[in-house]
Amino acid sequence: MNLRWIAAAALPALMLAACTTYEPYPRPMAYARIDLPASYAYTAFSSPVCPLTFEYPATGVITRELSDSCWVDIRFPEFDLKWHITYRDADAGGKDRAAHYEEYRRLIYKHTKKALRIEELPLQVPAGSGVWFNITGEVGTPSQVFLADSSGKRVVMISMYFQTALKNDSLEPVIAHMRNEMLHMSGTLRWVE
Repeated sequence: MNLRWIAAAALPALMLAACTTYEPYPRPMAYARIDLPASYAYTAFSSPVCPLTFEYPATGVITRELSDSCWVDIRFPEFDLKWHITYRDADAGGKDRAAHYEEYRRLIYKHTKKALRIEELPLQVPAGSGVWFNITGEVGTPSQVFLADSSGKRVVMISMYFQTALKNDSLEPVIAHMRNEMLHMSGTLRWVE
């Protein structure tokens, strides 16, 4: 019986306490939900203008393929990123492999304002050799590849561009996943005679 009286007396006090107003405060931002596919089906790229072929994930959509030069953009809408692929023939441009590499390297090192680290890793694939650039920090292009054939006459440059405002620490799973896909693409690259 005493317990009922205590509960009856406490109920109005609890109701009054529940009606007090509190100052609103902002909640911390949540991380974006990113679902990575377990595996991809691949599509073969070939073009009458480009003297190369490669495999890329089938979810990629070719958004730009020029009829007069070999510049290709492959967009991945689920991650809001694209791969920009540029082919250059050293004989046509009057530059050798070293000149193309130095030009590309200068572009990459313009990221030093925001990059925490730029790693240059040697890359050896059946189509040739080159350098894999891993860029960490708040940069829009976390991976880039420079690849040349054994003669140094043909050069391809591949860049990964994010088109989102998310921070790279949130995007790290996607970055790691797409780096593996770029490595697969580089490994399947073949020169067409």
